[in-house]
Amino acid sequence: MIGVHLSSVRVELARALADRVPYVFAPLFEGGTESEKVFSIGEVPERQFSGPVSHFMDNQAARRWFLVGNDYVWPRASHNWVRDFVLGRGGAVVGEEYVGLGYDTTHLVDMIEAANPDIVFLSLVGSECVPFNRMFAERGLSRHILRLSGAVEENTLMAIGADNTENLFCAAGYFSALQTPENHTFLKRYRDAFGVTAPVQGVLSEACYEGLRFFGALATRAQSLEIDALSQAFEGLSFESPRGVTTVRNGVASGPTYLARAEGTEFEVLRSFDNA
Repeated sequence: MIGVHLSSVRVELARALADRVPYVFAPLFEGGTESEKVFSIGEVPERQFSGPVSHFMDNQAARRWFLVGNDYVWPRASHNWVRDFVLGRGGAVVGEEYVGLGYDTTHLVDMIEAANPDIVFLSLVGSECVPFNRMFAERGLSRHILRLSGAVEENTLMAIGADNTENLFCAAGYFSALQTPENHTFLKRYRDAFGVTAPVQGVLSEACYEGLRFFGALATRAQSLEIDALSQAFEGLSFESPRGVTTVRNGVASGPTYLARAEGTEFEVLRSFDNA
């Protein structure tokens, strides 16, 4: 089983599949899955956000942060990490608010406008990002307040619209715009197979492919599909994907992560962070 879904779904699947079926959870997540017997290979908050948050604090004078997210385990866990990291580096968190999936986000924009932070850290996911970011820009807030997301990918960016992406940044382990030999090969093979009008690859869809690459490497190393043998082969495993090489160290998959800026409805990768 290779899954790309919310962490709340992962918890239930892990409970159902424990000791029965090998289960790979591929996307970014909050960490702490050791007890679930899941092969988790996505970015944990420290791996995903330490470099980008430091970048904005050091280079953009982003001292006052407002944290906004959907109300479930990944946003809350990510915000706990970001809050401690920002405070530890002498910054301030001037607001923190959560909203249920599918709920109106107007009040979030109102709260941010009143608090006037330097930067908003966004953990709204999927279609939840769209009305919020449109409204944020329409209020004129994007001209002077930065936005950093860990969940806006290429297709969501297109839905937000080119007029609403000023000063919007994303931290992720993959962007379609990555200029790496591995990504060039991946995208060429993808377009050869599905055509130039196929959906743009983003961090979540690439994670599904990466999950397959990972499990192939894991099963080859273990020389077995038995869960115990796979578990013993997990630590120290290296596998290749469109982003580059990822290695499992101390139970955490560690590879390069990236910071990108929205340019209209496309991302421009600004820099990479080595999480080895």
